[in-house]
Amino acid sequence: MYRKDLQRLLSTSYFPNFFALYGICNFQIELFADFIKRKFNAEEKLVLYFDEYNFQKAVNYLDHSSLFSEKKLLELKVNKKIPKKELEKFISLCKQDKDKFFLLEFYDESSKQSELETVFENNFARFFKAANAKEGVELLSLKANELNIKATQNALYLLYENFDENLYLCASELNKFKGLSINEESIKQYCFSLAVLGFDSFFDKILKAEDIRNDLDKILENFNEISLLSSLSANFYRLFKIVLYAKINGKVDLKDLLGYLPPSTVASKLQNQAFAISLKQYKSIFFLLLNSEYELKTNSKLSKKEFLISMFLDLSRILKA
Repeated sequence: MYRKDLQRLLSTSYFPNFFALYGICNFQIELFADFIKRKFNAEEKLVLYFDEYNFQKAVNYLDHSSLFSEKKLLELKVNKKIPKKELEKFISLCKQDKDKFFLLEFYDESSKQSELETVFENNFARFFKAANAKEGVELLSLKANELNIKATQNALYLLYENFDENLYLCASELNKFKGLSINEESIKQYCFSLAVLGFDSFFDKILKAEDIRNDLDKILENFNEISLLSSLSANFYRLFKIVLYAKINGKVDLKDLLGYLPPSTVASKLQNQAFAISLKQYKSIFFLLLNSEYELKTNSKLSKKEFLISMFLDLSRILKA
C-alpha cells in the first residue's frame, strides 16, 4: 500500500500485528514507524539497528514469554535484505499470538522489494519522496500534530522552503516548538538557520567545482554525514527535474514543477544551475551519491571525514568534465 492507504488504515480500529515499511523517503519511514508503534501499544520492545541484527536473538525474544509484559514488539531497522525464511518465522510467531508484534523498517532506497511485499501479505507500505511542496507540507503537518504543535499552513510552507525541502531538517526545527502554536513570524524569528545559509553557499561552491575542504568542518557541525548526502541528493535532484521538465514540455514552469513559485532571482539561479550540468553528469553524480551513502551506512570502520573529502573530489571531477 501507499502512504495514503496506510494513513486510512491507521485511522481504523484494526491494525495487523506485523508490518513492513520501505521506500525512498527515510523521514516517512521513521514518522510512520512511530505512528504504528503507538498503534501496537506494546509494553516491551526489542530494537535491533542495522548490523546489530541477529536472527537467533530476535526470534528468541519474540518466541519466549515474558514475566513483565504481555505485549512484545520486535522492531528491526535494516538496510540489508533479511532472508525470506527468517521473516516468515517472525510473522508466523505473530500469527500464533496477537500480542506479539513485528515491525520491519527497511532503509534501502534502491528499488521495489517484491519478495518483502509477498512475505508480509500486503501488510506493508512503500514510500516515495514528496512530489511537491504541497505533499511535503502535508507530511510536516503530520509531524507537527505528533508534537502537539498548532502550525499555520503558511508557517509550514515557509519552513519547507527555507530548509531546501529537507524534511529531516524541517522536523528537527519543529522539535523546538513542541506543544506550542506557530505562524510565519515564528519561523522567521526562530528558524533562521546558519546551517541552511551555509549549505546554500556550500552547494554553490560545489557547482563551481571550488575547493570546499575548509568548509566541510563547519557544514558537519550542522549536518551528520547521511543528512549531508541527503541534502546534496535533494538539491541535485531538484535541478535534474528542471532539466527533464524542459525536455518534456519545451519550457520551464517552476510553480507546476516544484509546487510553489520561488522569487525571480531564485528561479533564475535554479535554471542556470540546472542547465549547466549535462545528463551524463547527473547520472554520474547520482551514482556517486548513492554509493557513498551505502558505504557510510554499511562500513562501520570508515574514516568518515576522509571519505567525504574523497567523495567531494570525485564530485568536483564530474562537474569539471
